[in-house]
Amino acid sequence: MNKTSIIELMMRYGIMVEANEIGINCTDSNKDNQQHFVKVTEMLHQQGIDLNDEMVEAEFINILEELYESTGENLFSPETLAIHTIDIYVRGLVMQLNRLLCTTTNSCDGHDRRRAHIYFATVREARRAKLFLEHVGLSCRMGNYELKFQPNRYELPKFATALSKLTIAEAEEIVTENSPLLVEEKYYALLEELLSIYGVSGEEGEIRDTVVHSLRPHVDHLEVDHYGNVLAQIKKGNGPTILINAHLDTVHDFVEGREILKNGNICSSSEGVLGADDRAGVCVALAVAKTLHKTNFNGTIKFIFTVEEEIGLRGAKQVAKSFLWDVDMAFVIDRRGTGDIVTSCGGYLPFCSDEFAREVESIGRIMQWGRWQTVAGGSSDTRIWAEQGINSVNLSAGYNNEHTSDEFLIPEANYETYEFVMLLIEKSRRLTERSLKRRRNQL
Repeated sequence: MNKTSIIELMMRYGIMVEANEIGINCTDSNKDNQQHFVKVTEMLHQQGIDLNDEMVEAEFINILEELYESTGENLFSPETLAIHTIDIYVRGLVMQLNRLLCTTTNSCDGHDRRRAHIYFATVREARRAKLFLEHVGLSCRMGNYELKFQPNRYELPKFATALSKLTIAEAEEIVTENSPLLVEEKYYALLEELLSIYGVSGEEGEIRDTVVHSLRPHVDHLEVDHYGNVLAQIKKGNGPTILINAHLDTVHDFVEGREILKNGNICSSSEGVLGADDRAGVCVALAVAKTLHKTNFNGTIKFIFTVEEEIGLRGAKQVAKSFLWDVDMAFVIDRRGTGDIVTSCGGYLPFCSDEFAREVESIGRIMQWGRWQTVAGGSSDTRIWAEQGINSVNLSAGYNNEHTSDEFLIPEANYETYEFVMLLIEKSRRLTERSLKRRRNQL
């Protein structure tokens, strides 16, 4: 039988070790895992095997099986995750993915009855893990925040070895080059650019030019209509037609010479309004346009960037009805806060059916449990699309205290809205199939 080095076997099965001039040491800071390393070492010594030796892999697994406790990975945080509680054939992957900042919550090696799988804390971390695993050649399928693996469980440990050779810096480079989403660094640069561009109601020319320039390489159709709204479209196969909407104007002009201040994870203006209402929504919409081609979405995305929203939804009212005829649903990004799904104006004028609202909220739970909640809100362009019988919602964009000098924006929350919109697009067929669509002549 072929033999493998002890250090290689330990890495395959999740024991974090390194070899130096002194010997082989456990690099895991978790005391339970350090103790597990000691126990494995002692059992090897009892068999007359030194850590620098080689042994048959099946015999090494026998040692691990003696120490295995099936108490459940979901009982631990990443910092306290006890390796001996994880199924043997998937534990190497679990430990390496946590090292690469993909927080796992549960896993199973399938026990020869079903496919091995790993659950993650967020959709973002599941996507990140998928990139790393595919980089080392492991085929997997993503469902919400779960990854399922095509190979049988006995093949999985060798991929843990491949992952162990990735540094954090190399992992970040993989994300930058292969992520289906706009990476955060580029997203925040775009956001800051948009926050720096003048565009009070009625004087949106400069911000409109920026949006048109940014959209043009990514869309199939682009026009500025008779009223100054920007209309665009991307057709990507057959499927639902989705409207993404934000408005170009700010309620007040920017104070000349003002600066964008950054305090931790919060942005504000040195004087006057910041303009995140609705530059934050514009950023989400542009990021969708820039990255849609990387997704598996089939259907049509329409974009409307309206003018004069702040002075009576004037731009939205002027959009040609023919541009809206085939729209199945609309996602507007023009709401304060970090987790609102606005489904009505004041609770008396519905923007969508109850079924549609519940489905959007359920997709929000995939992003983060309890964060995205349906609420009543105020007037916005959402009202205009709803009047055309389109199931529409207005989503939080991460800003607060809009229209005042106390306005501030949480860029990370704004990026998470972008992630949510991309997930809604990915799940749009579910939205059309499971929700009851409103009749066009209902209103």
